[in-house]
Amino acid sequence: MYFSRCNWALGVAVWWVTGFQTDEEWEQEFVDMRALMAHSPNMPFRPAVLLYLDCNRPNAMRRKQLAEMSAIPTYNPYLACVTRDPELKGAQVAMRWMGLEAACEKEVFDTIEEGLAWLEAKRGTPLSALRIFTKAVESAAVRSAAPARKN
Repeated sequence: MYFSRCNWALGVAVWWVTGFQTDEEWEQEFVDMRALMAHSPNMPFRPAVLLYLDCNRPNAMRRKQLAEMSAIPTYNPYLACVTRDPELKGAQVAMRWMGLEAACEKEVFDTIEEGLAWLEAKRGTPLSALRIFTKAVESAAVRSAAPARKN
């Protein structure tokens, strides 16, 4: 599933990926990436994005799409990738080492708090809207994953 909250006037976004992503959810993630690229040149600062990954690995077609979009120069956020999955973590680090995300400055973290703290340090200011968005998106993801109650 894919959940997101973005405010490009503030230059912040949360992209939350958990479980299996449908084609529609992949398309929404790409819409969000394109929106970042459209707004980024007009921002007085680099966008700050928290990307939370607890999901199935993307197939070859989706990996290719992600690599192509990530290589576009206007895809330039400070990107805090949060995942505990060693394979996803390794893939994120490998993309950075290979220079596949030319303008993006990314670090990989074990916890949301570590990622948020790094983004705030990079931007040099507290990002309270990003913290609020993160809690809202996390709550939505937890609610959607919870089994329905029987009365």
